[in-house]
Amino acid sequence: MKRGKILSMKKLEQKLLPIARKWAGNIPVWAAREAGVEASTLRHWAKDNPDVENGTRGVYVWYTDDDKIDWDVCETARYLAKAGKDAFLWGPSVLEFMELGDVGEPGFYIAVPTRRYPQLSVKWVVTKKKTRSKYKGMPIQSLKDAIVSSMPMLDDDKRRTVLDDAAQRYPKIKVFLRKVGAEYGIE
Repeated sequence: MKRGKILSMKKLEQKLLPIARKWAGNIPVWAAREAGVEASTLRHWAKDNPDVENGTRGVYVWYTDDDKIDWDVCETARYLAKAGKDAFLWGPSVLEFMELGDVGEPGFYIAVPTRRYPQLSVKWVVTKKKTRSKYKGMPIQSLKDAIVSSMPMLDDDKRRTVLDDAAQRYPKIKVFLRKVGAEYGIE
C-alpha cells in the first residue's frame, strides 16, 4: 500500500464537510471528486460510517451534527446533487421551494443541460441556460423566469396566490407581476 494515498479520517472529513454544508448534508460523488476525493475512498468511508447512508445513486447523506447544515432542504438538495453540477430547480419547483402561493406540485422540475432518463418524482427540463440564482443555498431558476415558466401550468387560483405572495415578499418586482397577471386576466 502506498503511503500518502490514504487520507486520514479527519483530513477526509475536513474535505467533505464543506461539500455537505453546501448540499444540505448530501455529498455528491462528482463534488467529492472535484475536491480531490476519489470515489472509492468515499465509498469505503461511507461503508464503515454509521452517520452516512447512501441517499441515492451517486449521493451520500452524512448525518453530521454540524450546525451549518440546513436539514430542511436536504431532500431538494439530494435531487439537485444527483442531477449534477449544472442542474437547478425550475418553474413550479422554484415557487414551491420558495413557498410562494399554493402550487402544490408533486415531485421536482429540474433543469439540466442534457437529456436524462425518466425518473420517478422528477420532470427534466433540458436547457442550455445557466443560473446564478440561489435560494437557501440551492441553485434555482431566477424568480421572474420561474413565474413566467410556471404560469401556463397553473390554474387561475394558483396563479393568483403565486402573484399575491410574490408581490408581498418582493415589492421591487410588482410592475413585472402586474404585467404577468394581466396576461392571464388577473388584476
